[in-house]
Amino acid sequence: MDLPLPSSSSYFITADAGYCHILPGQVIITKEVDYKDVPVSEDKKSIVTLILGGIGIAFGCFIMVNFFITGIYPMGILLLGGLLFATKALAEVARYSAILNIPRDKIEEVRVYKPAFGYLFIIIRFRNESGGFSFRKIKFYDSKQNELHALDLLKKEGLIN
Repeated sequence: MDLPLPSSSSYFITADAGYCHILPGQVIITKEVDYKDVPVSEDKKSIVTLILGGIGIAFGCFIMVNFFITGIYPMGILLLGGLLFATKALAEVARYSAILNIPRDKIEEVRVYKPAFGYLFIIIRFRNESGGFSFRKIKFYDSKQNELHALDLLKKEGLIN
């Protein structure tokens, strides 16, 4: 499906129906094409996701222990494997920031990834307020036109080679 993306636009569409604007001074992620207010550059984690994931893992541990107590060992072992996978996935989510405004002078590196299944995405590594590194993952909308436009825009702005 082709998208109405003007070739001169400074944004591309993200997988969550947002827009990533690549500007000379900053990278802005918004829900509108024409943003009115620039979001505050606040490096934060997705707290709701982490809390709900932690509650889910705790509930899964409770069920797994009950399976072992009642002697249903195969289900307990299967649930243990699932909980290990869920814990790894939650740790991966905890790595990334939910920042909406990244100043260009703080960006250290931008990498493009094309997984075997799923959306093309970039990971932006930038310096946070405490001097350490943070990561922001931005998935592209699944459209060849959007992907080509985004890669061209990132190259034109000097963020990728």
